[in-house]
Amino acid sequence: MKPLIQRLVDLPFWLRALLFMAVCAGLLFTGLRTRPIPQVFAQEDKLHHFMGFFALAFSCRLAFLPAKLHWIAIGCVLAGVLIEYAQALIPLRTASFYDALANTAGVALGLLVAWRFSRPANMH
Repeated sequence: MKPLIQRLVDLPFWLRALLFMAVCAGLLFTGLRTRPIPQVFAQEDKLHHFMGFFALAFSCRLAFLPAKLHWIAIGCVLAGVLIEYAQALIPLRTASFYDALANTAGVALGLLVAWRFSRPANMH
């Protein structure tokens, strides 16, 4: 039986693209809402940022397998910076360098995992 990630890679393009669009919609909804998500513990939002941008980078890589990793990384990091900038323009929200750093770390790990498991079988 194939590992889960390999089964995701084998899905039709439209389904992988749909997953990517769902992740984008979720990030935009949570990142640009007028009130921040309540936190259970201190700095919990950094975990949200990390997980959200891990999912963004991972799903983007799955959706666009032929794309170069550095272009996906640039696009995902730029999206994170732009969302942080937009948050500074929304009342009750603030932009944070550390949130952008958590976004970038999520992108890096998401692409690393996607790259590792989306390579052809003969390259492992």
